[in-house]
Amino acid sequence: MKRQLGLAVALAAGIALPVAAETVTWEARAVVGSGRQPLAKGTKQYSPAKDIVVRERPGKDGTPAWQKSLVLNDTFALSVSVYRERSLDGFGLVIYRKGDDNGFSWDWFDREREGRFVKLQGPGRVAIQTKKGPGYEELVSIEFLDDIVLRYLDDMSKPPGTHTHEILVRKGSVLRVAP
Repeated sequence: MKRQLGLAVALAAGIALPVAAETVTWEARAVVGSGRQPLAKGTKQYSPAKDIVVRERPGKDGTPAWQKSLVLNDTFALSVSVYRERSLDGFGLVIYRKGDDNGFSWDWFDREREGRFVKLQGPGRVAIQTKKGPGYEELVSIEFLDDIVLRYLDDMSKPPGTHTHEILVRKGSVLRVAP
C-alpha cells in the first residue's frame, strides 16, 4: 500500500521515476573444429526505451513489423523480428556480427504452451510476454529459462548446417524489446 501511495504522489508531483533496467548475460565463442574458442563475454544492462534499435519493415498483409535489436558489444547484436499476429506460435532469434555482409543466423522457437516456447534445434526454453491488441498479439519480452546457444555462420557460401560462432545467452537474461 505504501509503495502504491508513493507512486501516486510521485506521479501527481511530476517526479520522474527511475526505469528498471534489463540484463542480458552472454558469451561469444568461435567454433574451431570440434572445440570452442572464447571471444567475448559480458553482462549488458540496458534500458528498452533507449537501447533497443528498432527498424520498421513490411509485415505480412501490410501489418506492422519491426526488427528489434540489442547491441551486446562492438561486434555482436541480439535481434528478434516482431510481428502483429493473431496468435504468436513461434519466433526467431538472430545474431548479427559487425563486418559480415554474408553472415546468417536464425534460431526458431515454437510454442510449448501459453507463454512458453522451446528451441526447435537444440535445448532451451524461454518465457515470453506479449501485448494484445484488437485481433493481434505482439512480442514484448523474452526471458531465458535455460542457458541457450544461438548459432551464427559468418559466410553463407560455407556448407549448409555449419556455424562459425555461438552466442550463449545465460539463464535469467531478459530481452525486452518494448518499453
